[in-house]
Amino acid sequence: MSELTAGRSPAPTASQEAGVVVGLGLRRQTGVEELLALVEACLAAAGVAPARVSRIATLDARRDHPAIEALACRYGAEISALPPHGLARRVPNPSARVAALAGMPSVAEAAALAFGPLLLEKQRSPGATCALALDRSAYAESASRAASTLSTSSAGP
Repeated sequence: MSELTAGRSPAPTASQEAGVVVGLGLRRQTGVEELLALVEACLAAAGVAPARVSRIATLDARRDHPAIEALACRYGAEISALPPHGLARRVPNPSARVAALAGMPSVAEAAALAFGPLLLEKQRSPGATCALALDRSAYAESASRAASTLSTSSAGP
């Protein structure tokens, strides 16, 4: 049973309404089938319905990768391509190999963490990694919009 306070509805819980970010790192030769199988396995492991995928996040150098575009189309998700400095963050599972090749310790986890807390740490397939996070960016946008509306609606003539 949900609790109401002062006429406001309770904040949505992560499991009910928040979108999910799929953070991806992949090799150039990774195919759509491999990436889709990895993402589907990650969603299932986290108990997340595919309809909740709101964003695919990755390194900007992979923005136009055919498998990334196919996933975004399949899930109706926005693609967020982050520059290397946007992925410079602490992650639970840094990779020495990724650090040597890409100059950063993570792509999938760092890309997911750029938008919210992790739901699932990185999982691997032969040519890709995937991590899931809650998409807090949607809440930040709607909270900001609500605050703006509230402040202007109480303004006098």
